[in-house]
Amino acid sequence: MTIVVGAQPFGDARGALELGANLARTLPERSGVFVLVVATVVPPRDDARADEDRLARAQDAARAWAAERAAGMQVEFVTVLARSVARALVQVAVEADATALVLGSSPDGGLGHVVVGSTADYLLHSSRVPVALAPRGYRAAAVPGAGPLDVPVHRLTAAFGPGAAGEESVRWAAALTRSIDVGLRVASFGVRTPTMFPPEVGFDVEAEVSAQWRDQMLDAQRALALGPDVETVAPVGTSWADAMDRLDWQPNELLIVGSSSAGALRAVFLGTRATKLVRHSPVPVLVVPRGTTQPA
Repeated sequence: MTIVVGAQPFGDARGALELGANLARTLPERSGVFVLVVATVVPPRDDARADEDRLARAQDAARAWAAERAAGMQVEFVTVLARSVARALVQVAVEADATALVLGSSPDGGLGHVVVGSTADYLLHSSRVPVALAPRGYRAAAVPGAGPLDVPVHRLTAAFGPGAAGEESVRWAAALTRSIDVGLRVASFGVRTPTMFPPEVGFDVEAEVSAQWRDQMLDAQRALALGPDVETVAPVGTSWADAMDRLDWQPNELLIVGSSSAGALRAVFLGTRATKLVRHSPVPVLVVPRGTTQPA
């Protein structure tokens, strides 16, 4: 298995690195070979000498992290000079036959949630391999007693919405959890905004509509017949962030989101609802293209 990590050339790449290593430990790999390709794409600039010094410091930090936190993995460092970071990362992923492409959050946002920058936004609408995004400031949790290549999670959460695309990604997540023997939670997220109903309607009607939506989503989740051990939830909040914060999230948990049916087969393409989930997630997100082969 090969995981490509897109490392920021002049900043802190630890969040992406830690998620990349955790993802390599989580996705099933029968060969026993785990390769982490740390790809740094450097756009050409006028002040090349100053960039070289900053790049060297960032790469030294990444190598120090790998020596400490990537035991049992083969770690390769690649530097690419290119104007388009996103296109260069796609090329690295294709050449490496990558299982997934991992990015950290943009530094232009708050800590603790996924912050989608321009590179991630491009990949979330075009990548041919699954894309994983780490929340800003993400640090993987240590698992007591776990070996260096043991699965570091106890549960995955799959986002579910109406339509074939939502069902496909949930079934992909179910196959993954069976393969690595961890729990699965299926979650549908709803938002009740203050402008949904006029003031004269009252809270009781709002609550009834939310309850009906929740019941419909839970019925649709149970209709997937994924098994008695699968947890089903449908939180409703006053915002996307509030809806997601109404759930408990375990250490190292991943949120799995499927691509929109409007996109090309076997390419990531996020619809409006999925994009909002990604942008408000407090945990790492793995976005799976339609048609991705189910885990063995």
